[in-house]
Amino acid sequence: MLLVVIAVVTGASVVTAELSDSAGASEPRTVTLEDGSELWPYTSKGPTTSDRTLSINLVVYGDTDATERALRSSSLADWDEVEADQQDIAPAEEFEIDGDKETVAWGGANGATRYVYVDPVDDRAVWLVESYQLHDGEYLADRRHIRAYEDPSNDDWTAIQAHDEHWDWFHLRHTVHGIEESQLSVEEEFVDQWYVDGISRVRFGNDASSDADGWVTIIDFDERATHLIFTSLLVGSVSVARTLEAGTELWRNDDVRSILHSLATVGILVLLYLSLRFGAVKLEHLFPGLPPKAIVAVVYPLLVVGLPIAAYLSTRQLDRTQAFTAASLGFTVAIFLDYTFMGVTTLPLDTFVHRGALAVAIGLIAAGASQTAREPDVELGHVRTGALLWVVTVAVPLLQFF
Repeated sequence: MLLVVIAVVTGASVVTAELSDSAGASEPRTVTLEDGSELWPYTSKGPTTSDRTLSINLVVYGDTDATERALRSSSLADWDEVEADQQDIAPAEEFEIDGDKETVAWGGANGATRYVYVDPVDDRAVWLVESYQLHDGEYLADRRHIRAYEDPSNDDWTAIQAHDEHWDWFHLRHTVHGIEESQLSVEEEFVDQWYVDGISRVRFGNDASSDADGWVTIIDFDERATHLIFTSLLVGSVSVARTLEAGTELWRNDDVRSILHSLATVGILVLLYLSLRFGAVKLEHLFPGLPPKAIVAVVYPLLVVGLPIAAYLSTRQLDRTQAFTAASLGFTVAIFLDYTFMGVTTLPLDTFVHRGALAVAIGLIAAGASQTAREPDVELGHVRTGALLWVVTVAVPLLQFF
């Protein structure tokens, strides 16, 4: 079972990567903007179309400074600058193109920086890095993320790539789970604003990423208003009562006690996982000067060690089948609630398979700790198998750092 799960997890990652690579190798196609500039309507990991990532989904025509001020003063979102410790290091330069030859400055470019290709009317073609990044949300939970690329010649337009992403504790990086909702959200920032002449959608045909449909939001600013500073403001509990007598009577029933023990295991795993998720977010608020990755260094070990230990200790009163089911279900429910709170509706295939493998691993650990498995005549080694599967499955995504 261990070998099969590892093969499936690895295979899903390879298939996903191959599909992504084959999609990125398609013939590049530019679109013409209002000023005549040619824009390749995707972002890229590097100054090449073969590293294509996400679709450009908004273009704002108007003074670039006014566009940035409008986003920062939003009444619908709380856009903040993406700090240096919340993005990977990459060179902040343009890459000029002389004919078909690309000239790339020395330096690492494998981080969070993304490039777009633009060929201005009166200037040389360049690969631009983002002019600024904004985000609405928490680094260690889910957030809406904007990368803005300003007109390199006349500051007449801003191309925007907006997407939703969440922090994946098992991959130790952000995973994009959609761009359609973020496009709608940024679009709403400009609806009925007095400084906007019009909002429309134009088909760029750049639907080869995430849930993009190929239609890009076009926002036209009123030229008379673009130099003004825009400001705006943004402006539980369920109680359950039961009698002590009824509770005592139910507790005497063995089946009821097993069910309650199983539910307790589910609750413990859900509470532990979500406590670490939201606790990390709380630490991010309490210590704004602390790099998020420092928080990750503290919380991550608690997550990968704490979950199997909690499953082991909380299932000792259950039989083998109940223990496996309760622990696997608890982990699955925790992941489901986590993604629900963050608004994640789609996941890559390898992530889905990876979480399934972890659910199996923690279930095996719990089965080995169960009352049945600890009987003198039973020696099935479920704990060893589950622990090995857990360690290997947790370690697979970390290979990206080596």
